[in-house]
Amino acid sequence: MKGLFIKDFSYIKESKLLFLFLVLFGFGASYFYKNPTFVLGYFSVFPSIILMSTISYDSINHGFTSLFTLPIKKEDYLKQKYSLGILLGLLFLFFAICISSIGYYRIQQSFNFINNDFLQGCLLTLMFSYFLIAIVTPVGIYYEAQRSQLAMIIVFGGIFLFVALIYFLTKFVGFDLKTIIDSLIENHFSLVTLSTVIFTLICNIISYHISLKLLNKKEY
Repeated sequence: MKGLFIKDFSYIKESKLLFLFLVLFGFGASYFYKNPTFVLGYFSVFPSIILMSTISYDSINHGFTSLFTLPIKKEDYLKQKYSLGILLGLLFLFFAICISSIGYYRIQQSFNFINNDFLQGCLLTLMFSYFLIAIVTPVGIYYEAQRSQLAMIIVFGGIFLFVALIYFLTKFVGFDLKTIIDSLIENHFSLVTLSTVIFTLICNIISYHISLKLLNKKEY
């Protein structure tokens, strides 16, 4: 599994200029537009995008065929991918916290914003990153490199359409979903956070087994 991490980090290292641009863009948006929370959502999507790109890279030119001729089990390959997703989620959350802290300090001239609500908000952001990873991993395994761009459109377009559909349906029936969510977060933030962690964990377990089935069905 160590070799798989070295392979992926070597690939990620080649995109260091892109990462630098993303970090600088996030810093600029937080600093100049005085919206420190922007970077939390902004950085939350990148772990899943990078993870999916490593899967696509592995599958280029029948790369899976060569990879699985080595003494690498499909189970270990997937465990490494989800572990990489965990590390990427923590890395981008670290960037987001640093940048948002600078933005908050610029506005408030103090670090009083660092409290339980802020930390739990960061945890919810991290869970959203891991939720996206649970979605994109089996999609990336299924579509591989040849249709990776189509897969990205399906995943993020599907999430956008789903959220938009829920929003318009609740508006249509006169159901104020935003008020209910705000009330839950305000009055039961700890319970919402715990429920989100458990839900994300279950999603990733299901995602792992789906990905494993997809790998086992393919002929390498």
